[in-house]
Amino acid sequence: MNSTPDPTPIDDALLLVEQNFYFLHAGEFFALWSRREDLADRVPSRLVKVFEGGVPYAFDGGVIATVLHHEYATPEGAGSLFEYFVEFNAFRGVAMGMLEALREESPFRAFLVERLGGVRYENFIDIVAFVRNVLSHNTHAEIRLNPKDYEGRRKRIVRMGRSTEVVFVVHYGIDVPEIDVPEDYGFGVRVDFGTLEPSLPFLEILSMGELMLLTEWCFNVVMVYRKRDLAD
Repeated sequence: MNSTPDPTPIDDALLLVEQNFYFLHAGEFFALWSRREDLADRVPSRLVKVFEGGVPYAFDGGVIATVLHHEYATPEGAGSLFEYFVEFNAFRGVAMGMLEALREESPFRAFLVERLGGVRYENFIDIVAFVRNVLSHNTHAEIRLNPKDYEGRRKRIVRMGRSTEVVFVVHYGIDVPEIDVPEDYGFGVRVDFGTLEPSLPFLEILSMGELMLLTEWCFNVVMVYRKRDLAD
């Protein structure tokens, strides 16, 4: 009999954070590699995968080759569609996992509140929820805001009597000294929920660099919690 306990919803949510972060890194590598070598010549005409119940599905080699040709033709340093999907899907997946892990009372939520304090914890949640909402609802190539991306959070902030200018700052050496990084390593993000309007470009509010650092922070606090949990 297998005595390993079934994973809890919190465990599953934390695993979602970890998996998306790992595959963000792997995806960036594949994006870089596809720019340095034209991989389209290696694609078979049909790529067949057999799914549950023996159901086969053939992926079109021509479609795959088109994407790879486009990647190879994209100058290094310029954004590409492959990178776009890798990065934004990872940002959304990490934000989703983090919010699910913090939805209910749990040892993980208690750990994060202990590390951040009440107000900073709330600021963190508001910004992560904003990222999740925008990237879950978006249908615009330029990622422009929809009122449902921020109205609920803004009402919650006002109801709590907090400033609509939400700032979240991290100092790794203070907040998670367990992580081996330079002493002054950290970052800050700011979202003024009071000034958000429909059709504002998301990346004018949070830059790609800020999204990457916020995603990394989510992964790192999960890692610190995991190690602490194992040590207890």
